Amino acid sequence: MKNPIRILARLLFTAVLLFSVLAPLHVSARDMTPEEYAEKVQGYFAEEQWEEGKRLLDEGVEKYSFASNLQFLLGKYWFNAKDYDKSRYYLLKAVDINYDNVEAKQLLVDVEDITQNYSSAICFVNELLEVNPYWRGLWRRKIDLYRKQGNHVEADRLLKRINQIYPQDTVLHKDMVYSMELNYQRQKRAGDRKTAILTLEELLKSVPDNEQYYLDIINLHLQEGEQEQALAWTSRGLAALPGSVTLVYKKVGILSEMNRHPEALAFMRDRMRGRTTPELQRLYNTLVLDAARAERQRDPYVLYGTAFERGDHSREVLDYLLNTSMMRSYNDDALFYLRETKRYYGDDKSVLYKEYLIYRNMGEERQAFNRLMQLCERYPGDEELTDALCRMQLQRADRLMEQELFTEALPAAMFVTRQPTDAETLRAAWEKVFSCRIRMKRYADAMATLDTLATRFPDTENLIGKRALVLDRMGRTSEAMYLYLGAIERADPQMRDFYVAGYADIAIPYIKQCLEEGAMAHAFAEADQLLTLDPSNDQALRYAINAASQMGRDDVFREYTDRGLARHPREPFYLAKKAASLDAEGQYEASIELVRPVLWDYPGNRQLTGALSQSSEYRALDLTRRGRADEALAVLDTALYYDARNKSLLYAKGLAYEKKKEYGLAYFYQQNYEPSAAEFYSFNRHLKGLRYGMLQNEIGLEYLQSRYGDDYAIQSVATLQYTRKQPKNTYTGRVNYAGRNGEREEDINANATSFDGGGVGVQLQGEWIHKFPRDWQTMVNFAWADQYFPRWMGNASVTKFFRRDWEAEARVGYRRLEGRNLWSAGPGVAKFIGPVWLNGKCDFFVIDSKFYYNAMAQVRYYPVDDGRSYVVGMAGIGSAPELSVLDRALPGAFDHANTMVGMGGQYMFAPNITMGLLGTWYTYYTEKRMGYDAVQTRYRNMYNIYVQLYISF
Repeated sequence: MKNPIRILARLLFTAVLLFSVLAPLHVSARDMTPEEYAEKVQGYFAEEQWEEGKRLLDEGVEKYSFASNLQFLLGKYWFNAKDYDKSRYYLLKAVDINYDNVEAKQLLVDVEDITQNYSSAICFVNELLEVNPYWRGLWRRKIDLYRKQGNHVEADRLLKRINQIYPQDTVLHKDMVYSMELNYQRQKRAGDRKTAILTLEELLKSVPDNEQYYLDIINLHLQEGEQEQALAWTSRGLAALPGSVTLVYKKVGILSEMNRHPEALAFMRDRMRGRTTPELQRLYNTLVLDAARAERQRDPYVLYGTAFERGDHSREVLDYLLNTSMMRSYNDDALFYLRETKRYYGDDKSVLYKEYLIYRNMGEERQAFNRLMQLCERYPGDEELTDALCRMQLQRADRLMEQELFTEALPAAMFVTRQPTDAETLRAAWEKVFSCRIRMKRYADAMATLDTLATRFPDTENLIGKRALVLDRMGRTSEAMYLYLGAIERADPQMRDFYVAGYADIAIPYIKQCLEEGAMAHAFAEADQLLTLDPSNDQALRYAINAASQMGRDDVFREYTDRGLARHPREPFYLAKKAASLDAEGQYEASIELVRPVLWDYPGNRQLTGALSQSSEYRALDLTRRGRADEALAVLDTALYYDARNKSLLYAKGLAYEKKKEYGLAYFYQQNYEPSAAEFYSFNRHLKGLRYGMLQNEIGLEYLQSRYGDDYAIQSVATLQYTRKQPKNTYTGRVNYAGRNGEREEDINANATSFDGGGVGVQLQGEWIHKFPRDWQTMVNFAWADQYFPRWMGNASVTKFFRRDWEAEARVGYRRLEGRNLWSAGPGVAKFIGPVWLNGKCDFFVIDSKFYYNAMAQVRYYPVDDGRSYVVGMAGIGSAPELSVLDRALPGAFDHANTMVGMGGQYMFAPNITMGLLGTWYTYYTEKRMGYDAVQTRYRNMYNIYVQLYISF
C-alpha cells in the first residue's frame, strides 16, 4: 500500500505549483479599460512615440470598438501621419459613437481645413458651438473658413453678429473694422458707390470718430449727386468731431455750392460763438463776401440780420427775424432774437407763446411746459392754451409710458382730467389713467376709472374687455370669464368672435396656472369650456389633453389627441401624445411606426425624439425580457440615431447586452446611468456583478465536511479548481482530494489484526462549456481518480435557453464505481421569476441492469442585483443517491429511499471575491460494521457543510 504521507506531500506540491503558475495571471489577464488604453496611448503620442502608441491602440480598439476616445486617437495618429482620409474616417466614427467628443470634432475641423473641405469644417465648428456657444476662438475660426471658401458676405455677417455678442472685445472689433474697410476699398475700386456708401455707414456706426470715413462718404454722396445726404453727413461728422476744421470747410463748401449762403453764414456764426479762431474767421469773411455777391438782395433774413447787427432794433426787424428763424428751425437764432425782443419789448402773450413753440420744437419738454403753464396762469380763460397744455401733457404721458415710468405718467394724465377741455381729450386722458393704474397694479383704482369711463363716456371701446382684465389681475379670474360668457351670449356674430378671443386671452393663462398648481379637474373643465366656444383653439386642446392625461381619463385623452391629429396630422405635440397613448396600451411598435417617419423630416424636434426614445425603450425592454436581445438592440440603435445621448436608451442597451451575457458591453453602456437614491445600492451591486462577468479567470477553493448523526467520525473533501472564461468557451481544471481514517479490528473487537488501513484519494477533472448561436449550450467533463472517488467519470449536457427566462437541460453521465458501471441520464428545467430562480431535475440510473432514480428541486432567491449573491434551499428524494454524493466520495445506497434537504447561500463581497456556505442533511439506508463479521443495515442521517471561496481576476 502506498505511503499516505508521501501521497499527501505530492498533492500539496502539485497545488502550490498550480497556484504559483496561475497567480501571475491576475495581473496579465485583467483587461484594461478604454480609459486606461487612452491614457497610455496619449503618453506615447506626447513623447512622439507614435508607432508604439499605435500598436497599443490597435489592441485596445480590437477589444473596445465602441470606445469613442480610442477611435479619436486613431484619427489623431493618422492626422500626424498626414493621411487625412483615414484620419477623417476614424474621427467621424468617434463622433458617431459619442456625439459629445469635442476633441474629435476639433481635429475634424483641422482635417477638413487642410483638405479644403471648408463646408464640412464649418459644419463641425457649428456642432462645437452648440456645446460652447461663447467660444470666441471658434467664431473666429468659422469666419476664417468662410473667407477661405470665398464667402465674404457670410464672413462679414458673422463677424458683425459676434461683435454684437462681444461688444467689449477690442480684437473682434478691429477685425470687423478692418474687414469692412477692405470691402469699402474693393467696392470703391469697382465703382460700386452705392454699396460703398452702405459699407461706410456701417463703419461709422462702429468707428464714429474717424474723420476720413466722414470725408469719404460725403465725397461719394457728392459723386452720386446727393448733396442733401452729403450735407447731412457733414452735420453728423461735426457732432461726433466738433473740432474738425476740415468738416467745417466741407459743410460750408457744400452749402455754398447749393447757393445756401445764409445757412452757411448762420452755421459759421454758430461755430464762432465763444470759440473763434483765426482760421474760422478767415473762412467766415470769405463766406460773407461770397454770400453778399451771390445773394445781394435775395434773402431778407440776411439783410434784416445785417440791419439788426448795425443797430436797427425795431419791432419789425425783430419780429421778422424771430418768425423766420422759427419757421426755418434756426433754433439758436430764434432764442437769441427772442431774448432781444424780451429785452426791448417785454414778454407779452405772443412772445411767451413763441418761446413755448421754440422749446417744443427743440425737444426741451420741461422748458416748453413751464412756459405754457406760465401762459395759462396769466391767461386762465384761454381755451387754445388749455388745449395745448392738455395735448402736451398727454404726449408727455405717452413718452413716459413707453419708458414704463407709469408712476410719473399718471400725474400727467390726471392733470388733463381736471382741465376744462373737449370730451375726446378727456376720454384719452382717463384711458391713460386706466393703463397706468393697471401697470402699477392699483386694480381697485383701475376699476373706479372704468366706472368713470362707463358713466361719462359709455361708448368707450371694449369696456367689457377692460373690466374683465381688471378682474383677472385682481385674482378674480372666474368672474372675468363669467363676464365674457354673458357678453358672448348677448353679442351678435361679429362681436361674439371678438369676445371669444378676449375670453381665450384670460382663460389660457388661467388654465396653465391650474395645471401648474395641480388642479387638473378644474383645468380640464375650463379647457373644455373654451373648446366649446372656440373648437379651433389649439392651446386649449393641448391643455385639455395634458389635464386628461394627468387625471387618468384615457378615453378623453385619446379622443382629444385624435382630434388634434385630424387637424394637424404632422404636429409633433399630437404625435407625441398619440405615441404615449399607444405605449400605455402596450402597442410599442405602432407608436414607433407613427413617430419615426415624421422624425425623419424633423430630426431635431425634442417632442418627437422623446416620444420615439420612450417607445423604443419600452419595446426594447419588453423584447429583452422575452429573450429577444438582438431585436432589442436593433430597436435601440435606431432610437439612438436620433437621441444619441439618452441615458435611458443607453442603459436599456446595456441590459440587452447583459441578456446576451456580453458583460463588457453591458458594463460600458450601463455605467453612466444615474440611479435614484432608492436605486443607488442595487445599481452599484449590479455593476459589480457586471464587472465580475468581465473577469476571465477564477480560482475556486471548496471544502466539504460531513459526518453521521450517530458517529463523531468526520469525512472531508477538498477541491481546488481553475476556470478560464471566454466569450464562447469556458475551461475548468479541478482537483478533488479526500482522506479516510483506517479501520482496525481492535476498534471493533480488540483484536490487533488490521481490517482496512484507510488512505488518500485524488480525483483530476477537466471540463469544457461551449456556447452555440441561438441560445444553445453544451458541457462535457471527464475525470480520473485513484480511490474513494469514481475511478472514471464522464458527463455531457445540452441546455437550451428559451424566451421569458426559461431553460431546459438534457444530460447523460457515466461512472465506474468499485468495479461496476453506473450510467445516468435525465432532464432538467429552470425558470427565473423576478429575483427567484426555480430549478427541478430528475436523474435515472442503470447499474447491474437495475434501474433507479433521484429527483431534486432547488429554489434560489437573489436579494441584491449582482447575479452572484443568493440564498438557496433544496430538497431531493430517490431510490438512488443524489449524484453529488457519489461524485464527492460520500457513502450512499441503492434500492432504498434516499432523501435530502439543504439550505445555504453565497455572497459576492467584491467583483473578485465570492464566498458561499451550504448545509445539507441526507437520510439513506446504509450499512454499519459492528465487528469483524457483523454488519448492521439501517437508515442513518448524514450532515454536510460546504464552504466555498472564489477568487476572480
